[in-house]
Amino acid sequence: MEKDFLPHLKRIIENPHHEQGVLMEQVRKVLLEYDIIDQNDYTSKKISDIFKEYASNHLTSNAKKQVPTGITSYDEALGGLFPGEFVVIGSRPGMGKTQLIVNMALNIAKQVPVLYYSLELSELMLTSRIAAAITKIPADRIINSTLSDQQKETIIKVADEIENLPLFIYERNTNGMSGFKEMCRKHVKEKGVKVIFVDYLQLLNSTRYRNNRELEIGYISRELKNIARELTICVVATSQLSRSVEQRGGERKPILSDLRESGSIEQDADKVIFLYRPTYYGIVLDEDGNSTQYLMELILAKNRNGPLTTIRLRHDPQFTSFVPFDPEYFSLPKGRLDEIEGESDEDVPF
Repeated sequence: MEKDFLPHLKRIIENPHHEQGVLMEQVRKVLLEYDIIDQNDYTSKKISDIFKEYASNHLTSNAKKQVPTGITSYDEALGGLFPGEFVVIGSRPGMGKTQLIVNMALNIAKQVPVLYYSLELSELMLTSRIAAAITKIPADRIINSTLSDQQKETIIKVADEIENLPLFIYERNTNGMSGFKEMCRKHVKEKGVKVIFVDYLQLLNSTRYRNNRELEIGYISRELKNIARELTICVVATSQLSRSVEQRGGERKPILSDLRESGSIEQDADKVIFLYRPTYYGIVLDEDGNSTQYLMELILAKNRNGPLTTIRLRHDPQFTSFVPFDPEYFSLPKGRLDEIEGESDEDVPF
């Protein structure tokens, strides 16, 4: 046995094309094949034991429940974010998906620790988005340092008040998916993280399938789902959509086939949510003749555990906040509408 086993293992270890996660899996397969390790982890469970475990963990008054996002309409329609769930939020560039998940991350961090993995924005740019969400000060004014004295005082005050907020930002590239998974495990174990945001999925990389982008993205999406299940957390990843959305006529609402580079994203995700703003395409009135100003739709295109629906939100001009959309809001006199939009929030949410 030793004569056959060692050369086989040596060839796997010396293969320069294997990333760490693939290498470990190949070594494990060899060890199982030669009965070097047992297979106790393949033991199945009786259905009665599974029901008892479910009743104990989910039906008691102290049960671990889903995490509200703080976006009222989302939580009322979908119940929040669930442990083990992989959620994809997709849109074309400029729809507001980053600011939406920044708001979610801030709201959730008031309840449980959150990890925000930023691949698109630098730490400075992301911090400006976070500051805008908290203070309602336009992000461009924060980035360009064109702030009034009162706005500067507001930002300083918020910096002190969120000192203990368990929101962790990670912006460095990891060493493929193996490094990413290890980073996630570390934050879950040491920080108690319950929700991980990834902005955005197509910027993750892997040395596996590096010559086939579609297979690579498929592998990445499967790994994100595996991370959610293995660590019993929720993973929320944003995704870019293909240009085919722009080439269609009519309202140009996105569909599942618009997910960029891989159909595996659609297959692996528990929920797929598309962001859509009619005004992005110059549509100023809906089918009932109501104004679409500041309207953002969250189109639930896939829901593994429930019905499909569309959630309507109203964002402010700077995308710093999101509230349930009320068409009657736009029936107010224009002067009053401008007055409301110009009001500043004196009380920050922390």
